[in-house]
Amino acid sequence: MPLIAVPNVSTGSDEKTIGALVEAVRVSGAVVLDIHSDAIHERSVFTVTEREDALTGAMVALSQGTRVLDLTMQPGVHPRVGVFDVCPFVPHGDTKMTDAVSAARAVGPLIAERSGMPVYLYGEAALRPATRHLPDLRRGGLAGLRSRAQHGLEPDFGGRIDPRLGVVCVGAREVLIAFNVWIRGDLAIARAIAGRVRESAGGLPGVRSLGLEITPPDICQVSMNLTAPGATGIEAAFEAVEANAGAMGATVLATEIVGLPPGRFWPPPDAKATRLLREPGRSLEEALREAGL
Repeated sequence: MPLIAVPNVSTGSDEKTIGALVEAVRVSGAVVLDIHSDAIHERSVFTVTEREDALTGAMVALSQGTRVLDLTMQPGVHPRVGVFDVCPFVPHGDTKMTDAVSAARAVGPLIAERSGMPVYLYGEAALRPATRHLPDLRRGGLAGLRSRAQHGLEPDFGGRIDPRLGVVCVGAREVLIAFNVWIRGDLAIARAIAGRVRESAGGLPGVRSLGLEITPPDICQVSMNLTAPGATGIEAAFEAVEANAGAMGATVLATEIVGLPPGRFWPPPDAKATRLLREPGRSLEEALREAGL
């Protein structure tokens, strides 16, 4: 079974560039299973697979292709520290975390060398405790990371950080589900809900969350990463957001699953979180079958 990579790039509206990036990945011999582009977030999430050599080559090609983007002109609401923001490798099927770590540590120096963008290793691939957690690297945005780099937290590979391009965070991790709940309520309410469900604030296990403004003044989003979906899955996260929204006078409008969660983590078809999906989704296994893998 090939490895999975889930690279995130900082454009969701530039269709020409997104198309060129997809083509670069395919020419490199990897298979693009899914693309989720969001113009409000200004972010595209790719799900890509192949053997390690082809997959690492595709990620290098992707890094080179993102050099046409300019982070200083990026208005998206999603936090980011680079035009090629994150590149996690995820084991699936017969592949193991050691395979994901090997791929991340192999591609990191290649990305830095061939794209000119410095690389930080995170997650299971991290070489230092200070870079293990992605939110720590993103804290304060690129300006905050550049300041920390000047005071001892240099990139693992590469040198000067160009504010136009930023850095690439290359990692290895287990399954993470990006799950968003759209609400009718102001930004203060969305942020309050995010604070209540966030693990670091005493909320649900494995939940990282942000309150984001989508369409002022009252369409917002509780954007969540479910880092331990076996402990807190989509249904539990949705129910917590819905309960808190109701208590604060907000209304849940829709849900969104980004990418391809494995089938075992999908909620039942009749679950409210499923019925409110803005777009139908599919599992990783379904996408692999459709690709003949």
